[in-house]
Amino acid sequence: MTETPSQPAQHHPREAVVTVVYGTHAERLDYTFSSFAQNPHLELHAFVLADRLPRNQVPGIRYHLRAPDPAFSHPMRDADYRRWVFLDELEADYALVVDGLDVLCLQPLPRIPDLLRGYWLGACVEHAGNRMLRGHLYTANFLNAGVTFWDVRKSISLRKEIVQIGRRRFRNLQDDQITLNELVHTRYFENLIILPCQYNYRALLKRRYPGWPTVSSLDSVKIYHSYLGIENAKRHQPFLPYIQLPELQADKKHISALLRWLRRINERIGLSYLLFRKD
Repeated sequence: MTETPSQPAQHHPREAVVTVVYGTHAERLDYTFSSFAQNPHLELHAFVLADRLPRNQVPGIRYHLRAPDPAFSHPMRDADYRRWVFLDELEADYALVVDGLDVLCLQPLPRIPDLLRGYWLGACVEHAGNRMLRGHLYTANFLNAGVTFWDVRKSISLRKEIVQIGRRRFRNLQDDQITLNELVHTRYFENLIILPCQYNYRALLKRRYPGWPTVSSLDSVKIYHSYLGIENAKRHQPFLPYIQLPELQADKKHISALLRWLRRINERIGLSYLLFRKD
């Protein structure tokens, strides 16, 4: 009888989701960060900038204590910059880096290498994506730094350069995002894959606030990111994996020039009474 050769075990690269927190934030990782535990392929790592680990430690999260670095002038900058290099202390091949208290995982995530497709960095465009940057640089794809996906080994030079610039000069409390965009859009744009907004969704759910879009559902959203909308997002879970578009009603007769004009105005400024106009 011929023995069937055993199949080698399938090897998956190590993947992690990482956040960096300080102060009382370290005691509250069950508020949003623990939501990533629904992904069995992701290790959860929290770096704590303090002199002790938090008393309230969430099961399933691996805590790492690190001393604050005064070179960054403020704990927020310290956390936001050093998160890029803390990745190199882990044995992960790929990492998802998220803000500590306003990023919520709503749906199971695919494996990070499947999202990156060979690129160094995956990120989503900010909700106001057209920006001017230093040196008269314009981009229509200003990236939000609160949710980023990394190939840890490939991206080491980019991440270290971001941190070096942060140490060199204080610009504002959230200038890590500016530094990331300056470098990516000048020298590293060929190493970037822009992900759909479902992986860093920032619209507010059933709430209005100046300067922010409002939606009635978070169906299809994988990762939600808005401190203004976290409570609503948590309250209305669960959400569907895909969103259903309302059906467009077919035209039943010839479209007059006036109606064509009204439709064009409706598409431009979204007046609902024109959309449902009876002809």
